[in-house]
Amino acid sequence: MKKILWILAFVAGFAFSACSEQTDINEFESGNWKARNEAYIDSLALVARANQGSAVGQWKVLQSFHLSSNLSSLDNQDYVYAKILKVGDGEISPLFTDSVVVNYCGKLIPTKTYPKGYIFDQNFYGDIEDEENQKIMVPTTFCVGTLVDGWTTSLQKMHVGDIWRLYIPQSMGYGEKGSSQGNIPGNSTLVFDLYLTNIKKPASKK
Repeated sequence: MKKILWILAFVAGFAFSACSEQTDINEFESGNWKARNEAYIDSLALVARANQGSAVGQWKVLQSFHLSSNLSSLDNQDYVYAKILKVGDGEISPLFTDSVVVNYCGKLIPTKTYPKGYIFDQNFYGDIEDEENQKIMVPTTFCVGTLVDGWTTSLQKMHVGDIWRLYIPQSMGYGEKGSSQGNIPGNSTLVFDLYLTNIKKPASKK
């Protein structure tokens, strides 16, 4: 009973602290937020392109799935930069029409107020690379084709068990307007820790 009460107290305390941390929109609107995010992606692209591979610690440079496979773009805003945190044992990647079960944490680039990046959405708390020691984890199911371009592009290259840290430029995220909920300002680079736990195929039609 005491253990249950402790867990409930922890969840309530976390929920309170999360709700009390509000986005300081003035910070993102000042200091040329768009230019800062573009510069962030440009600098990251140099590191990612110089360290590409398939092992932990290496990078994937993924061109937007909207672009033709035979079209090579030199614009850094047309790519997702994914750092490999864990290599899974899955052998297939999700298709555009599949659904996926994922754990994730999404944040903005570091700022003075949020030096680790403002967290705007997450479905786990703890270390995404240490599943046994995560405090709370509620996997979420999404249809690959209904997500922001950065996620759709990345998921179609991932395998079950993979954990990637995605750096998604605003053009492949929520664009110049930002999210409809108001917690992601326009022109924001999105940083996601994404863990693909399962793939679900569409139900066959009878």
